[in-house]
Amino acid sequence: MFLCRRNNLFFKEFLLSDSMSLSQLEQAVYRKCKECNKTRRIFDVEYQICFLCYNLKIILKPEQSGNKVIDNFIRYTQINKAITKGKMEFVPYDQFKNIEFIAEGGFSKVYKATWVNGPINNWGEVNQNSWKITRDRNLTVVLKKLNNSKNITSKELNELQIFYQIYSDKKIGHGNIAEYFGITQDPITKDIMIIMTYYSEARGLYDIHKLDIIHRDLHSGNIFFRKGSDGEISFLGDLGISKSATESTNDNENYGIIPYMAPEILQGQKYTKASDIYSFGMIMWESMTGRRPFWDQNHDIELIIDIYDGLRPQIVTNAPDGYIELMKECWHSDPNKRPTAKDVYYKINKIYDEEKARTNNNPTKIIKSSDIGPVTTNHSGAIYKSRLISGMINSAMSIRSSRSVSETDKRKFANLINDDNDQSIKTKKLRENEFNDYLTNEIELDINVDYNKLHEPQNKGYVTKELEFDI
Repeated sequence: MFLCRRNNLFFKEFLLSDSMSLSQLEQAVYRKCKECNKTRRIFDVEYQICFLCYNLKIILKPEQSGNKVIDNFIRYTQINKAITKGKMEFVPYDQFKNIEFIAEGGFSKVYKATWVNGPINNWGEVNQNSWKITRDRNLTVVLKKLNNSKNITSKELNELQIFYQIYSDKKIGHGNIAEYFGITQDPITKDIMIIMTYYSEARGLYDIHKLDIIHRDLHSGNIFFRKGSDGEISFLGDLGISKSATESTNDNENYGIIPYMAPEILQGQKYTKASDIYSFGMIMWESMTGRRPFWDQNHDIELIIDIYDGLRPQIVTNAPDGYIELMKECWHSDPNKRPTAKDVYYKINKIYDEEKARTNNNPTKIIKSSDIGPVTTNHSGAIYKSRLISGMINSAMSIRSSRSVSETDKRKFANLINDDNDQSIKTKKLRENEFNDYLTNEIELDINVDYNKLHEPQNKGYVTKELEFDI
């Protein structure tokens, strides 16, 4: 038996006899693998398995979590495709040291740790007969512990599934999407912990949108940074509640951070790529000012109403050419008028290149502007972690609807009492409010009132005369 190269693919030929024809040889090579059930070049006659399954079973001998959902998914990433990226592992918790709590989000807690053995760095050689595992030892990583994930389901592995979908697609680059290495498990709580790289957001958003994936929870907390040769490089991460743009869902629950949520989402509509773009516009504002949007306000029902009615953060004036215009396009109230992720990506690059040339490659600094006042602490009611806000959205829309009806009634009454010259006043049709189901038929009131008599004093008392309405 020996390895030969044909069309840059490695495969094993079985020299059963010198007289075997090429067709017989091909039939012997291509069979259904007993491990992965895929028709591939059989690598081992005894096991009747392909090269991927052989190397994983005989050489890697991967650890098992004991959770069927996790183990099946991990195995799927390892043997589904002969790609170098996207493959994951289950890693025993004792492989991590120097574990340090970093932050807490709406659905998880984040830790920094040192992975003693480190991730496999030569997955690309897994299809070679002489494959020997090499690892990046003592690598600093992030451990993201999912709350109440002891009995995790396939649906709750969405974050890793989305990552694998992105990394297994050869049509796109992956340079600006945070990398996931696999899963470990808290030995005490049994909660699942996702192993990630320790860390350009626009490029990352462009990449996931090309795959018809919507992030659904884009904010500055999901943008990670690390040092690169040309400065800091940003990465898009936390794909936990991402969804396919073509996926139908009956999930009416809305999660997120209010200042980063598009007005149509705050109206209860479904997430779209355009809603991701709105969120990116808020990140642009934050990157420019060094503050989080609406840092000085309570993140409550009133803010939801104000955002839908057009409230946006204060615009600063001393920004790079084109930056403000692009940012405002991103947070346009009409989703159809927002740019695509591709447009944003190329415009951001153009702005960066022009600014770099103008400033002679000096590093960009946070813009200090008098337009938004001095830096102070955040409002006590400002909440910058994802949470369930469906109830708040429903309450906000109900309050806004009632206010709209009330304002309409006030305008009607003002028209009635101010038009002294017209004794026969007709009301205008009440238009259906787009935010509720309120609708009346057009009615015409023929009100005959003698205003002069109403204004005459009658024994210095109040007018109590009954008016007759001819309706």
